[in-house]
Amino acid sequence: MSTATPIDGAPRREHDAAIAMLRELCRPLKDGQALQPQCVIVQPNDIPHPIDELLVHHEHMTEALRRRYGRPVELTVLDEHLDRDFYTRKVSLAPAGGDNVVEWGIARLELRYMSDDVRAEILAKQSPLGEILIRHNVLRRIKPRWFMRFPARGPMLSFFGDAGDRPLYGRIGTIYCDEKPAIELLEIVTA
Repeated sequence: MSTATPIDGAPRREHDAAIAMLRELCRPLKDGQALQPQCVIVQPNDIPHPIDELLVHHEHMTEALRRRYGRPVELTVLDEHLDRDFYTRKVSLAPAGGDNVVEWGIARLELRYMSDDVRAEILAKQSPLGEILIRHNVLRRIKPRWFMRFPARGPMLSFFGDAGDRPLYGRIGTIYCDEKPAIELLEIVTA
């Protein structure tokens, strides 16, 4: 198969790399081994407003969501897996005091790149990842790699629960902590 075959403007190899990363992120989680994610890579200009403001930036999602909803977001860990220094978790975020999920995500962290204090706070599951890194003044750089559209009721959105009946948009990226690629993540915004 040619690497020049477009998928909504993305070469086939980019699409295949994004799907491989999704599978890798999901693999350690319950039912993640069997997940066959479906999505289409999109360009930032193809993401509708105001969703684009939540995805197309180099900030922590917790900062973007706090700005959008005018209050901090609260974390719910839906599933997790710890294997030595590799910690993977599936999460949802909702504005404080509310129950409407505004983001689903998966993060795979290499805890060896984190201080003991940061590691302990992450494993305590009380605060969103971005909030913890900011609070501990971890030097970080956020690099989105792919922007994606997920079909309504498709396997990727079903992996998180009832995602409704419309397609959702997300991003896959890397967070560098002290210039080390410490965190790979998927973030899907719901509103």
